[in-house]
Amino acid sequence: MKLKAAVIGVGYLGQFHAQKLKAHPDVELIGVCDAFAENANKVATSLQVQAFADPKDLIGKVDYVHVAASTQAHYDIGRLMLENRIPVLIEKPIAATLQQAEALCELAARTKTKMTVGHLERFNPAFTFFKTNVKNVSYLEMNRLAPFRVRGSDVSVMHDLTIHDLDLVNWLFESEIESFEATGAKLIKPTYDDVSVRLKLKSGVEITINNSRVNPSIIRNFRAIGKNESYFVNTATLEVEVLKVQAMDPFHTIEKMTLAKQDALAIETDSFVQSVLHNKPVAVTPEDAFKALQQVEKIISYIDSKSARN
Repeated sequence: MKLKAAVIGVGYLGQFHAQKLKAHPDVELIGVCDAFAENANKVATSLQVQAFADPKDLIGKVDYVHVAASTQAHYDIGRLMLENRIPVLIEKPIAATLQQAEALCELAARTKTKMTVGHLERFNPAFTFFKTNVKNVSYLEMNRLAPFRVRGSDVSVMHDLTIHDLDLVNWLFESEIESFEATGAKLIKPTYDDVSVRLKLKSGVEITINNSRVNPSIIRNFRAIGKNESYFVNTATLEVEVLKVQAMDPFHTIEKMTLAKQDALAIETDSFVQSVLHNKPVAVTPEDAFKALQQVEKIISYIDSKSARN
């Protein structure tokens, strides 16, 4: 059995979703949908599928959809699909507001319809390596910095980048946040362009998250301190350096390796396809995505209140 699928929103990111679904052996991509006819027609022609202008026209024709439309459209499209019991993968953040996110979670549960959210970094080999190999961490520093680009700037850097790192913290450590501090700057957009967040988990782990969309160059890495070793991992190139402490001189060794590259979006796509086909749990639940958005909003409120006092 093949799932009949479509992608709603085929801008920069959505076209990649469409390509992954087109290539998947268990999926028949029947079409792509976009409010901008030029986008829909261009991607539809390249993939030899039908172009749609209105998500409502997909009802009755698909078993499954990916939503890569603007964040502001996530709720309306997600609600439409869930009300018609069509499983849906929605790009992050799950919705524009916490109220909308909560409503989608409740609707997915009430209709018993599978829903997941595109927290793609969980499928990055660098973080699957961390999850499997890095133990007894006392400190983690995560850096995700880039030059400004218009794409993605309809939301704050926290909704675009920090939400990934908060979801990773929740997934990697499975411990609640005990306390946090944060700073932020608005340089180009009226929302935050640059933020630093310092977390302390109930487990005792301390974490620093640095995110920027106004950095001169792209930086993607993390540094983790364990009991007798430290890790430095470039999450873009997948280069790993591990310093291991030993009792004799030399007092440490450094091991270097490069992780095998994998197509994270293809893995994410297959994960949800198999979940739908075989009724398996989803990798990222709606509640996971709601929690990350809730944390983002709480941190933004903290920075706002701190700025108002200064």
